[in-house]
Amino acid sequence: MSSAKAKNPLYVVTNDGKDVESATGVFDMLIKKFGLEPLMTIFQSILDMISGQVGNYGFFLFLQDLVDQFVALLEDIRNKVSLFVPGLK
Repeated sequence: MSSAKAKNPLYVVTNDGKDVESATGVFDMLIKKFGLEPLMTIFQSILDMISGQVGNYGFFLFLQDLVDQFVALLEDIRNKVSLFVPGLK
């Protein structure tokens, strides 16, 4: 086992127990578990489009605040889920 591999890797069971996928972290696990990959692809596309329109510092601050709010929302969700799933914090 290489040192780059995690000692306790995360795995996600989906499709009524028929599929098992590895997850790179807590958010990746939640995204895969709840089937949010298409939503994250759309969000990434929107974020790429908006970030391509940054023309001044004010808009950059707006975009940074938007991303910070989204990350805070994800962290809040992780904290709530961690009450039921040990080891997520």
